[in-house]
Amino acid sequence: MQKYSLRITFVTILSLAFSHFCLSQVLSPNDFEKKYSENPNAQLIDVRTPGEYGGGHLPNAQNVDYRSADFAQKIQSLDKEKPVFVYCLSGGRSKAASDLLRQNGFKEVIDLQGGYLKWTSLNKPVEGSKAEKSTAEGSFSKEHIDKLVKEHKIVIMDFFATWCGPCLKMMPDVQKLKKEYEGKVLIQTIDSDQNKKIVEAYKVDEIPTFLIFKDGKQVMRAVGWMDEKGLRKMITDVL
Repeated sequence: MQKYSLRITFVTILSLAFSHFCLSQVLSPNDFEKKYSENPNAQLIDVRTPGEYGGGHLPNAQNVDYRSADFAQKIQSLDKEKPVFVYCLSGGRSKAASDLLRQNGFKEVIDLQGGYLKWTSLNKPVEGSKAEKSTAEGSFSKEHIDKLVKEHKIVIMDFFATWCGPCLKMMPDVQKLKKEYEGKVLIQTIDSDQNKKIVEAYKVDEIPTFLIFKDGKQVMRAVGWMDEKGLRKMITDVL
């Protein structure tokens, strides 16, 4: 009788572990694309901001901003019995969103490893993308960026993308302040699409993102659109 009970307990534990594994899938872009194509009833969710989504997204993706106050409420409109495919910019928000979806009873949640950045780096299909001319200096090595941080007292990295509306809207103010504070602050614009290794190294998970370094150490991270007044305050706060 005791052996039988132990066997039942063991089988139960294995079943729960297997179930958890099934619900916790993080797939590479190729596997994500293949699995999604094999599930005609699948729900594809982009958990980035509306601004990011508006600059380009996976075909047929529905935008449900993870950082919005009503995210938990909005996901209740999804079908818990059908697979949910989730992605963000590089994987941070989609992981958190996937965890929340599972906690709310969704039976199968699939997270895109590397997010939109990895997807586009493989030239996979997107829609809604707006081709704009980049105003950044191009691509950089991690060593070059590290050298800038080391050689300048204050460095502000502006991670942006040509498909990001808020980024492009801010760019004239960023360039204006870059000239105004020349010699005191180095403002380095970094195109996230051209510098995926830098994005990964600094764990940039949302565009636009500003990373502020002083005396070689990161002292601030700011995310989202800011007007000139906000950008100026961000700079003066570290001077």
